[in-house]
Amino acid sequence: MLPMHLIFRPMTKADFPACAEELIAAFREEPWCETWTHDQAFTRIDEIMSARVSRGVVCMDGSKCVSMLCGRIMTYQDQKLFYIDEFSVHPDYQRQGIGSRMLTFLREELMQEPQPISHISLITERGFPSVAFYEKNGFVELQNELTMAGYVNWP
Repeated sequence: MLPMHLIFRPMTKADFPACAEELIAAFREEPWCETWTHDQAFTRIDEIMSARVSRGVVCMDGSKCVSMLCGRIMTYQDQKLFYIDEFSVHPDYQRQGIGSRMLTFLREELMQEPQPISHISLITERGFPSVAFYEKNGFVELQNELTMAGYVNWP
């Protein structure tokens, strides 16, 4: 059950430092075990949120960011899509419905956009708990799509 004192709202630039701390805490835990510095996390959020098509939402417990989600609205032919670039919930606040409420709030915010957003896309790690979370929230694996990566300095 969601704690009543939490506030869900659009992300502002003033939130970036608190969002960076939340990202650090969330991704230091299993299964990611990533080590982020504050500068790295802040820069990542700032880069994602720096375009006119950037959108972000936060869940705040007082001045503490307990969840953040940010991404971009992109055009693909005659559609507008939203790509989630970062989404996390602080470990102390997980399994309370905050992540699901964040996605609901994001959808509500996207429905206010001047041009309709057709769907939300993201990349996550196969086999991680995040897959079941997204499926529970209406996401499906696109069987005809494959994420690929290559090095800039190749060969």
